[in-house]
Amino acid sequence: MISIMMTWGHMIWVFLPLPLMSLVLLTILPQSFGTRLVQRIFFTRISIGHWHTRLVWVFIGASLIIFSMAARTIQLGFASAHVPCSGSSCPYHGGETMWYRRASRYRAERNFWLSLFTLVLWLLVYKIYSLNDQIMKLKQGNGDGKKTNKSNSDKDD
Repeated sequence: MISIMMTWGHMIWVFLPLPLMSLVLLTILPQSFGTRLVQRIFFTRISIGHWHTRLVWVFIGASLIIFSMAARTIQLGFASAHVPCSGSSCPYHGGETMWYRRASRYRAERNFWLSLFTLVLWLLVYKIYSLNDQIMKLKQGNGDGKKTNKSNSDKDD
């Protein structure tokens, strides 16, 4: 139980604010500065033994694991026909049990949507970063192309 609570604590305090901060950096700051800053923070290469990856993939993988745990909780915990019971009375459960089951169901659904939102945010950070990186490379390539075209035209004269 403690490990599950710590997982949600990590998600709320680490996995949710970090992609939001990254999206703000990528969209509000000037393109080259925001992209370089996010690259230094999340797109650095890390190595664990013989395994090499970028930090952003660790966060995406962890968010995917949290999302799959939330989806599994909903699937397994509420797959029965009478759980949660509908209506004001239930032949299987008492009043306190009904409220507890409803609260558990709503908490599981909330966790599902929060984890999905976090996963989508990390995927957006990756996609926006890669698009900004492509734009920067094209601008650099276009700037080099103009210089070479100008020098070639000077040679023709």
